[in-house]
Amino acid sequence: MGEREMDFRGSRHKGKGKAKESIVLCDCGLPVKKAQSWTDENPFRRFYGCERYKTPLDCRFFQWIDEGSPYGWQKRALLEARNNIRQKEETIMELKKNIAKFQSDWAENAEFEEDIINGFLKL
Repeated sequence: MGEREMDFRGSRHKGKGKAKESIVLCDCGLPVKKAQSWTDENPFRRFYGCERYKTPLDCRFFQWIDEGSPYGWQKRALLEARNNIRQKEETIMELKKNIAKFQSDWAENAEFEEDIINGFLKL
């Protein structure tokens, strides 16, 4: 076990056959965050990083969780899935914008129609 790891047995892991878990610590001495890469080179590859990432106190700790990076058809499939997810997220955002615009237009039209009706009722 490396010097950055320490044994940990949570109370949830009672009984035989349960593997020991280890907590990985960054250079700050804090438990690390687990994250996932979205790059073309390492799609969906999991890694540990400093809890203080992108702050002035970031110790820049980084360690891959996965043993090796994806390659071949697996890598192509992961990249294709990632790109499909991104495309669907963009489509969803556009649809949400359209819905908001339609709702706004409808509200304006409803007010205009109400004004017309009130105008006729006053006659």
